[in-house]
Amino acid sequence: MAEDHFEPPRAPLKDIKEPPRQRSNLLAIIIGALVDFVSTQISTVVILLVFAIAAGASGTPLPDLQTQLSDSDVLFAIGSAVGLSCSVLGGYVCARFANQNEYANGLACGFVGVISGELMYPADTSMLMHLFGLLTIPACVLGAHIKMRRQKTQERAE
Repeated sequence: MAEDHFEPPRAPLKDIKEPPRQRSNLLAIIIGALVDFVSTQISTVVILLVFAIAAGASGTPLPDLQTQLSDSDVLFAIGSAVGLSCSVLGGYVCARFANQNEYANGLACGFVGVISGELMYPADTSMLMHLFGLLTIPACVLGAHIKMRRQKTQERAE
């Protein structure tokens, strides 16, 4: 029997995956910190606006409104939770962009976030705010961890 030269190969063919693209760690840290900073600032403005509209609708005078904004525990809790969520997002973006050294990049992004936060606080800020700002570091590392978990889940699915 003659051999058919036009027969497809019998060996199983697998898709050849390209290795993930790795980018600059410094650029990833800058981008992650910017995402954290900008999203925190935007969400803070939105939260303050909603709170001011709600307080203004109830007939609160302007001087009392300023006092309520600075002394509200509810506003502090909501702002802190949203701010930490923005830090998680920044750490995720940092790790995703670099695609290497994810935890180290998330840690560095957190340090940049703490430094920028310290520069933004007024001089009379309470020690609690400074200590709470340190939670930015584990939040950014959590974002990098989420990126790593998603990557492992995707690799298992393939």
